Amino acid sequence: MDKDKQRKSKNNEEEQKKDQQDSSPSKEENSAEEKQTMVALTFDEYDALEKEIENLQEQIEENKDGWLRTRADFDNYKKRVQRDAARSYQDSMTSIVKVFLSAVDDLERALKNEPQGKDLDSWVNGIELIHQKLITQMKNLGVEPLEVNPGDEFDPNIHEAITQEEHEEFKEGQIIDVVQQGYRISDRIIRPAMVRVAR
Repeated sequence: MDKDKQRKSKNNEEEQKKDQQDSSPSKEENSAEEKQTMVALTFDEYDALEKEIENLQEQIEENKDGWLRTRADFDNYKKRVQRDAARSYQDSMTSIVKVFLSAVDDLERALKNEPQGKDLDSWVNGIELIHQKLITQMKNLGVEPLEVNPGDEFDPNIHEAITQEEHEEFKEGQIIDVVQQGYRISDRIIRPAMVRVAR
C-alpha cells in the first residue's frame, strides 16, 4: 500500500510540474514582450520623431532621384563614347583608304590601256612606278616590309612556313624562298612573311 501511495504522489508531483511549465510563459514569449514594451512619449517628442521620419523620407527620395540621374548620365556617357569610338574608327579608316585610292586609280588606268607589241616595256615601267608609289604611301603611314631573305633562319614570330622541303643549298630551318612579303608597324607584325623552309 505504501508503494502505491508513493507512486500516486510522484505522479501528482510530475503532473503539477507539467501544469506549471505549461502555464508559465516561455523565454521566447518573455523576450517578445520585452521587445514590445511601450514607451511613454510627450506630444513634443512624438512630433519631433514624426518630423525626423519625414526628413529621412525626403532624404531617401532625394538620394534616389540623384542616383537615377547619375545612372542616366552614365548610360548617356557610355553611348556617347561608343558613338565617338565608331566615328573615330570610320574617320581613321577613311583617311587610310584615301591614301590608296590614287594608287587604285593609277592601276585601273594602266589596266584599261594594256599595251600591244612594243609599248609593253613602258607599260611595265608604269606598273612598277605604281607599286613604288604604294610602298612609299605605306611607309608614310609607318608600315614597313619585313626584311626576309633566302638563307635567313626561320623565326615563327615573323615568318609563316607554308612548306618544308628538302633542299641541297640550305640547311634545316633556313628560308628557301619568300612567297609573300610580311609587314609591320613599328614592332607590331601586321602580317607575317609566308616562306618555304628547308627541312
